[in-house]
Formats: sequence, structure tokens, C-alpha cells
Amino acid sequence: MYGMIDAESCASSDIAKCLNEEKKWAQYESIVKRINRFWNNKHFNGKEFFNKAISSVIDQYKLKHSDNKIHISFDHMFSHDNYTVLMFTLRVGTQGIPIYFECFKGSNNNDTFEFESIKKGIDAVDELFKDKGFKLIFLADRWFDSTQIFDYIDKLGHTYCIRLKGNIVAYKDNKKIIVKKLKHRKYHAVVHNDVYITHKRFKTNIVYSSSIDTSTPWIIATNDDVLHAVQNYSHRFGSIESVFKNQKSNGFNLNKISNMSLRTFTNMYSVLCICVVYLTILGTDFSKNSKCYKDVCINTHKNYNINGKKVKRRIMSLFNTGLTLFKIAHNSLKYIRLPFSFKLYDI
Repeated sequence: MYGMIDAESCASSDIAKCLNEEKKWAQYESIVKRINRFWNNKHFNGKEFFNKAISSVIDQYKLKHSDNKIHISFDHMFSHDNYTVLMFTLRVGTQGIPIYFECFKGSNNNDTFEFESIKKGIDAVDELFKDKGFKLIFLADRWFDSTQIFDYIDKLGHTYCIRLKGNIVAYKDNKKIIVKKLKHRKYHAVVHNDVYITHKRFKTNIVYSSSIDTSTPWIIATNDDVLHAVQNYSHRFGSIESVFKNQKSNGFNLNKISNMSLRTFTNMYSVLCICVVYLTILGTDFSKNSKCYKDVCINTHKNYNINGKKVKRRIMSLFNTGLTLFKIAHNSLKYIRLPFSFKLYDI
């Protein structure tokens, strides 16, 4: 973890450059080989390691809101044409952390999109939060507009807010209609209760939102809380896209990785996800316990004058706050508190 964070890369060659400074007695090529042997170690199960780590994080999770709502987003990420990752994330503030993933070889692997793969992820998340009193809201884009997914989430007692493709057939008041032709208004969401969709006639609620901020309307299927469906769905973008960005261009340069076996990639990716989780947790700790960092100056917010009122806005993400704090502590001669309790605060 240390080498990966310090190098801001998951490539063995980049990690070795940083560790070479710490281990001056070792040859650079020797360090690269040791790192690669670790990723290939048959005794190291990266997925199991990550699952135990995230279970500990969720057990300590401090929720800020009294409504106990938890937003879970899921989507696919592609690393070139070599690998596909099915990712589930937990929203923290305006971004997220990975809480479950499954890696697949190639970008056209049908297993990635199969219901059984997605069901496995939903089950893992359900088990992660079981008996904790949280209300889970699953968010997903048009890739996942399957009534099987809707029905399964509903039967587990959770909420779904999943966007529909506009060409899906719907049945309302015994009339067949394409969902994009349902009644809607500009700049105002319209709710359609008890609509039946697809040839399976699956019963759901649809919220149709068309605004100037979106290139195409949001047509959201949900089984609960239609008044907040648009707000709930809006959390999907930051909560999962930020994780993919932090793993790639904004953090660990995942796109440098190619030609690994699936097992090797999964082991490496597991450690990468833990790094993202830790740095985000560090960012939340910096925001929550600012008095503990009085000697560290990081401008995470900026005041803006909007309509005559001063509004404080975050200008540095939780992940980048954690990364900056880690770098300052590593390069400082003074003691700087870096907690490793993995206690996650909601921000």
C-alpha cells in the first residue's frame, strides 16, 4: 500500500522506484520482481483480503444522516480491452469508496453483464450491511434496466433507482406506450405510479425528469420514495465515477496495466481498492477532526459569493485531501497524525 500510494501508480515499475529509495541495499530490478511475485503469490487471495478489510470499515462506519439512507452505485469499468470490473460503491459525501468488485478478462465478456454476476454483488452488499439498520438505495445507469434486477432488489427489502432506456415498452391505464413518450414537463419531474414495463409486465413507478442540465431526459424506475428519486439518482455520478477516476487518471494510473493474468490483476486491483478506501477515509478524518491537523494547511473549501450570500464549497475531493495529507506527512520532518483505524465518517 505504501509504495502504491507514494508512487501514485499501481505499476510494479513505478512502485519499485519509490521503494528503491527506502531499500537502498536492493537492486531496482530485484524490487520489481518481488512485487510481481507478490501479485502472483498463490497464497495471497486479494479478493478475500479486500472483503475482510471493507467489512471492518463498514462495521465502524459513522453515518451522518438520521434517515439512515445508504446510496450504493454499481457500474462497469474497462481497463483498455484487457479487463472489465463490475464495481459496487458506497457514497461518501459527493464521492464514493469501493465496497465490492468482480474482475473479468477482456471487455466483451458476457459474464460481466449476466444477472447472476450482478446478483452476486447485490448479495454481497446486502450481507455487508445486514442488521445494521441502514436503508439501502441501489443506483444504476441504463446498462442495468433489467426487471430481474429490480425484482431481486425489491424482494431483499431495498430501494432501487435505476435509469431506463427511452425505448422500453410500458403499459399504463391498459395502454401500450414507449416510456420516452410518457407525460413529462421541462424543468419539473413528473411521477407515474404503478406502470408496467417490458413484456413481463413488471410493476414499478417511473419518474420522468427533463432539465437543462441533462442532454437526455432521466427516466428513473423506482419502487419507493418517488419524491426523492431524482435526487437519489443524481448521487450515482460522483459516488462511482470518482472511484474509477481515482483509480485511473486522477490517482493510480490503472491504464498502465496490461498483459496480466486475471488472478494477478485481481490481486493487484484489490490492493488498489484498499488504497482508494484508505485515502478517502483519511480525507474524511481530516474534515471531521480538523483540530487534530492544526499544523497542516490544506485548502479543501473555498467561499463563493452567490446571490449576495457567502457559500462554502469543496474544491478538493476527499480522496485528494487524503493523498495530499499522506504526501505531506511522508515528506515532513514534523510529526503529522495519520490514523490507520480505517474509521469512515460520512461527510
